Amino acid sequence: MKTCGNILTIFIMVLLVPLSGCHNRQKGIAADQELIPREQMIKLLADVELTEAALKKQQVKLSRDSTKIIAQQSYDSLYAWYGVSHEQFQENLRYYQQDMEDFQVMMDSVIITLSRHKDSIPIFIKLQDTTKVKQ
Repeated sequence: MKTCGNILTIFIMVLLVPLSGCHNRQKGIAADQELIPREQMIKLLADVELTEAALKKQQVKLSRDSTKIIAQQSYDSLYAWYGVSHEQFQENLRYYQQDMEDFQVMMDSVIITLSRHKDSIPIFIKLQDTTKVKQ
């Protein structure tokens, strides 16, 4: 009887250990990549959105090749600013998207961040205008 219990225990362990390993790989990021902290990822996503909006605006004025070059330079600069690589950003994006409910909360934070930036722009412009008048 004890032998059957041991065999059953070993059988369960043989089944569960590989499954738990697969689960961890799905939830984690690649071993050669570092997790971008959540708040930094939100800021980075907001800046990616701003970059994409600026590129769309420029797309009308420039050729496709020029837009592509500017886009590459813009994203490279953005990733350098945050100290991440394109691959690290993509890997982290996949990681955070695994929990779509939480990712939606992150994207809501991105929208709030962008709204705050948008709301602060007219104030900044008004401040610039008043300093010009004083000069």
